[in-house]
Amino acid sequence: MAGVSTEAMATINRRLAVLGGLALAIVAVGTLGYRWLSGGSASWLDCLFMTVITVTTIGYGEVIDLSRNGPAIRAFSMAVAVGGIGVITYAIGSLTSFAVDGELRDRLRRRRMQSRIAELKDHYVLAGWGETAPAVARELARTARPFVAVVPGAVREPEALQAGAAATVVGDVDADESLRAAGVERAAGVFALCDDDRANIVIALSARRLNPSARIVACVRDESNASKMRRAGADATVSTIAIGGLRMASEMIRPTVVTFLDTMLRSADPVLRVEEVRVGPAAAGRTVGELGVDGRPATLLMALRHGRGEWEFKPMPDRRVEDGDVLVVMTTPAGAAELRRQLGS
Repeated sequence: MAGVSTEAMATINRRLAVLGGLALAIVAVGTLGYRWLSGGSASWLDCLFMTVITVTTIGYGEVIDLSRNGPAIRAFSMAVAVGGIGVITYAIGSLTSFAVDGELRDRLRRRRMQSRIAELKDHYVLAGWGETAPAVARELARTARPFVAVVPGAVREPEALQAGAAATVVGDVDADESLRAAGVERAAGVFALCDDDRANIVIALSARRLNPSARIVACVRDESNASKMRRAGADATVSTIAIGGLRMASEMIRPTVVTFLDTMLRSADPVLRVEEVRVGPAAAGRTVGELGVDGRPATLLMALRHGRGEWEFKPMPDRRVEDGDVLVVMTTPAGAAELRRQLGS
């Protein structure tokens, strides 16, 4: 039963066990009762047949001789019929209640999800749940960036929530309605994370149309499709095969650097990342030294990019920054958030 939780399956199994036990008990008691009341003159098969037609209220007629203990057998038959009807009523009510309650719970949960999504702004949308999606989700969660996962089926939903998704949307990952439900029109960025390049192209196209200002990063398996994705609206494409090759080469020729980066990325306390912080109007005209970036705990200023042009690595303290410049720093997620507040970005 795809999409049914472990707790729900346990409830179903318990109810089925109770129903099965009650049904067996009615059949056993009825068969033994008829056999006893008939004084052993009726066969076990006739006693079982009598029990079944009484419980199911089919009423073919008695197959047991009523000349002996007739009133007692009739009274017993009425008791068996009432008991059987009670079990059938309980079964119908129990299963109906489970179906209605389960549907109601699912609707309430979906409504809570949509309320949560409606409160999000400048979040990220993960469209698709391919091989790279769990790693992307964990990184966003570690760096305290809220995201909504659009998953193709309910079976993937628990994995997305466990990875840190603020909410999930179950549906066609490249459909406009699914992206809208994930709040793509208010999102800061969209990840196209299907294992199928064609689906990622459609996601990029739809997301760009729904939110022209969002940054879109698409996973690409075939490098020849990278240009198509960029034409469809993706700002950047990432080839998992190419990244894997670069990683292998780095492991061979610069193992210490790779170890350092792995330690930084996997460290739980403190979580250090290379972040970018945009300079806003509030900080424009001040010098790097006046900003005091390097003086912050667990923060290292690595580079400065002037607008969309020149790079300056390890800028001098007397370097003045302008509105729109980008600082590249190594810091914690909290440190990056504080810097963004200070610089008005």
